[in-house]
Amino acid sequence: MDSNDQNKLLQDTIDFNAPPGTGDSAVLHQAQIWFLREHLGSVKLPVAPNMDEQRKMLPILEGFAKAMILCAAGDGDLADEERAYILGFCANCGATHELLEELRNLDHRDLNPQQLLAMTERPGLFTHALIYYAIKAADGDGVLDDREVAVITMMSHVLGVGAETVQELVVLHREEQAFHRKKMAALFPNGHPWA
Repeated sequence: MDSNDQNKLLQDTIDFNAPPGTGDSAVLHQAQIWFLREHLGSVKLPVAPNMDEQRKMLPILEGFAKAMILCAAGDGDLADEERAYILGFCANCGATHELLEELRNLDHRDLNPQQLLAMTERPGLFTHALIYYAIKAADGDGVLDDREVAVITMMSHVLGVGAETVQELVVLHREEQAFHRKKMAALFPNGHPWA
């Protein structure tokens, strides 16, 4: 491997001339693209022609997901609801079945924060999103414990983000929750059929 290959980003390894996907894989790929654009603002995401090519970026998602697990388990326990949030997030981002199974069975005590940081390309670009989604995952059980926020703050410090920014993202998360409740009340004034 020459030095040019070593400097390539994962997105640069995608073969944009590969044949387009078909069937269920193509549907999953379209769902992933929609989710990344709608929820993460990835409007210039390099859209690969099929899911296999897009999944070349999977190591970024793996590091992101494991960091979310580490933060959500900051109170000493990873609640089923917290893990379910992380699995759902990852499934929408295009995770493989194998990655989801690994995350489903992963013991948060086996995770090394330094190794997780090393897994992420250009960590500075994903830092605030990681912190925000770690907050959401930690609140997946309906309880954002102070110990979880402390772990998120500690991880954020390692990433060069201060405690004040973490608190701003916690406030943003709370505002989003309030807006979501308001939206659901407006969309289903007679009660949600599946709540």
